[in-house]
Amino acid sequence: MKKIGLTGGMGVGKSTVARFFAEIAGAAVLDADEIARSLRAPGGAAEGPILARFGTLDRAKLRQILSSDPSAKADLEGILHPLIREKSDLEIKRIEHENPSTRLLVYEASLLIESGRAPDFDAVVVVTAPLPDRLARIMSRDGVSKDAALAMIGAQSNDEFRLRHADFHIQNLGNLEDLRAQVKNTVAKTVDQIRSS
Repeated sequence: MKKIGLTGGMGVGKSTVARFFAEIAGAAVLDADEIARSLRAPGGAAEGPILARFGTLDRAKLRQILSSDPSAKADLEGILHPLIREKSDLEIKRIEHENPSTRLLVYEASLLIESGRAPDFDAVVVVTAPLPDRLARIMSRDGVSKDAALAMIGAQSNDEFRLRHADFHIQNLGNLEDLRAQVKNTVAKTVDQIRSS
């Protein structure tokens, strides 16, 4: 099974791209955000350490803490990233064992590069999108103001940083048919590159 790391900033449409990889190539999809949510949930492996450090599991309250305390982001990532890596590795092994016919796995993670995971994958795909589209998605999804959405984007690495690590670049300009075509093209190129490596 070949593994693709799929990344990009908040609100670029990574989940839609991942869904197209599944539809077009039959890829299994793992979402680092879903793994993180399960780890933060009551009884999850990160619940105790997060409560001990921040006093809350509430995402809105955590966002406020992260925006006001420069060390908080590093502390939270220090708790979550090793646990996400451990759980995602177990999930990848489970998929390989339970579905041996699966030829492609897509691991969707906003912080794929920043967390040092990029070398774990056969190829890295970076998704970008225009800022107004990203803001609209984040405001709608998270119920936050434009200023809050801008701050969330600003707290992440920029596209230039991610693209320096990309094997493939998909631009989400808001047209689903165009996006699907780019994914289809990327699937073909990715498979060719992986075969030749």
